[in-house]
Amino acid sequence: MAGVKKPNILKDANVYIEGKDFLGKAEIELPKVAQQTVEHSGMGISGKLELPVVGHTEKLEGKLKFTSFDSEALKVLYDSSKAHHLDVRGSVQRYNPQTGAMEEFPVQVVMRAFVKEADLPTFKQAQGEGPEFSYSAVYFKLVVDGEEVIEIDPMNYIYKVNGQNLLEQTRANLGMS
Repeated sequence: MAGVKKPNILKDANVYIEGKDFLGKAEIELPKVAQQTVEHSGMGISGKLELPVVGHTEKLEGKLKFTSFDSEALKVLYDSSKAHHLDVRGSVQRYNPQTGAMEEFPVQVVMRAFVKEADLPTFKQAQGEGPEFSYSAVYFKLVVDGEEVIEIDPMNYIYKVNGQNLLEQTRANLGMS
């Protein structure tokens, strides 16, 4: 059990859209990474199997919610003519039982995403609610404590886990390498 570090909490995070800081103005629901699968059955198989199509994912969708109206964010996000650069940076705190110390490490999510839908809030007196945007990411990368955990770029046949592109052979077979 040497080197075990527990428990982790997201101490704080910040959302950047097209490089602009939205500190305290936004929260983000990150996309679920779900593998595409194919069901197999037939002679020689005593049942049904669901097997992954390696490196192929379902849509990468999430939500970006603002705590108040911000005209700069609205102007950027209502522009559906291009994918927007989203950068989420957080600080995770963990307890190290060997040293008894609290430690922190960075976490970062980088995405390019198109806005699919914008929900404006209900106007209520003394409420600080802002609009919510649904997005679909065309690029996604997660970096934890300086290590790239996963990178997904379907248009370029990139599905990297721990630095290894699981679609490298597919790229070569398609003449893309």
